[in-house]
Amino acid sequence: MNLACPQINLLAAWLGLLLGFASGLVLGLFFRREDWLGGYASFRRRLYRLGHISFFGLGIVNLCFYFTANALPISGLGMMIASWAFVIGAVTMPICCLVMAHFPKAHLIFGAPVLSLLLGGIITVLLVAEAQSDSGAKRIGNDRARETTHSSISNSQHFSSRQDLKAEHRFVSTNLQS
Repeated sequence: MNLACPQINLLAAWLGLLLGFASGLVLGLFFRREDWLGGYASFRRRLYRLGHISFFGLGIVNLCFYFTANALPISGLGMMIASWAFVIGAVTMPICCLVMAHFPKAHLIFGAPVLSLLLGGIITVLLVAEAQSDSGAKRIGNDRARETTHSSISNSQHFSSRQDLKAEHRFVSTNLQS
């Protein structure tokens, strides 16, 4: 199985959701016991819950990245780094929660998933902004081409808005078909 970016994020998303369901099942077997893992408000039990919910949350983040990467014309090194950063964050966050639940002094390990997810998020925002500015420039060029074409059809008319231009285009198209 050869998974390329962003296909790996789709797999990570569904694996995260599946592991969220499975970890919920395991946690659900014991949650009735008041003293389980030191009680409801204990540090250990809170980190177990955080690890459980991180499967769902980061699975959805990977799913969002998958759809974003497929919807926009983005590719290259930036997309690959963002893709893998989200996957690494999704894998390491629940592991860090479990480790820290039993070794509280290891709190610095949370830097790995957090920095990875921040990197993926920052790169994705930059890629989306770049794709939007590129498509905006193309839209302006297409609008100018339409206006030039339309003004050659009707040189005497001046259109004050884009809606007027579209309405005139429909009118001309309808009359040409008749």
